[in-house]
Amino acid sequence: MSDAPSRPPRGYITKRITVPGNLQKACDDFNAARFWECHEWLEEIWQEERGPVRDLYKGLIQVAAAFVHARRNNEFGVKRLLTTALGYLEPYRTEGALGFDVEDICTHAERALQAARELPDDRVHEVYPAHVPQYRFDAQTLPGEAIRWDAWGFDREGNPLEIEITVPD
Repeated sequence: MSDAPSRPPRGYITKRITVPGNLQKACDDFNAARFWECHEWLEEIWQEERGPVRDLYKGLIQVAAAFVHARRNNEFGVKRLLTTALGYLEPYRTEGALGFDVEDICTHAERALQAARELPDDRVHEVYPAHVPQYRFDAQTLPGEAIRWDAWGFDREGNPLEIEITVPD
């Protein structure tokens, strides 16, 4: 047996992340209309999360993906993703989660979905930028929220952990 560290499979890389770091990068990219990149940062957390906030991440990912489709003028993708995103986000809407104002995100997503339904199919791209929410979370409340939701990537006191993950290259 070798004492050499194991390597990730071909086509994958190993990297170290923190949940707050990925959340901040996701928010920065989303708010700069880099929706695909936002989706990637959130997906790294979502793939590891097994607790009750897994669906929060999935909803945020799907809102970002919906705007990728809006920019491509893909009306089916916009409508489908916004509809499912709203379903995933609904349980967090009233009280928010992990410092996100989920109510605000849902309100914008509902407006985008309504606009997508009313616009001719070849003009669905107009939901961007008119109905794009802002992604932001309150870093000050994140430790308490991590405890409340028993979120992956935090210790029992709500401190973020630096964790090694393997992702496609």
